[in-house]
Amino acid sequence: MGTRGYVGCPDATDPTVVHLRYVHSDAVPEDMVPALTAIQQLTFSGDTAATVTALLRRTWAYLGADVTTDDTFLAGDTPIAGVGMAIDAAPTDPPTAVPVARLDELSGPWVYLIDPAANTLTVLSTDDPDHPVARYTFTAPPTPPTLPAPGRAVGGQR
Repeated sequence: MGTRGYVGCPDATDPTVVHLRYVHSDAVPEDMVPALTAIQQLTFSGDTAATVTALLRRTWAYLGADVTTDDTFLAGDTPIAGVGMAIDAAPTDPPTAVPVARLDELSGPWVYLIDPAANTLTVLSTDDPDHPVARYTFTAPPTPPTLPAPGRAVGGQR
């Protein structure tokens, strides 16, 4: 069994509350930080608000930008391309609202909070949620190189 955790965001109007979704496995920082960064940059082209919206729609078996619609996991799970494998038990339930002061009562050891306003990812341990383990700022996704116009020579003359 993998490490469990939660992904979510701070409440936009009440800083004492966060909105979370459960992630069943691979929720250790070594896996989740790169996965969340890839989802934000590759799947949502750097749009942090869209990233949070997608993550809060479902409960997750695991997250990964490399998930395709052809992937399978357990019966009843649904691949969400570019985001992860969703647990379909209750896909329409709202995310869990948890007071920050009660994060230590969660069953998983890790919480990943994405703040669309600050464009940051904060990693918290439920053992000591008052002291973030790490905080990252999302950077703009890499810009693809500009290709020359068709029929034009590159690096020389014709």
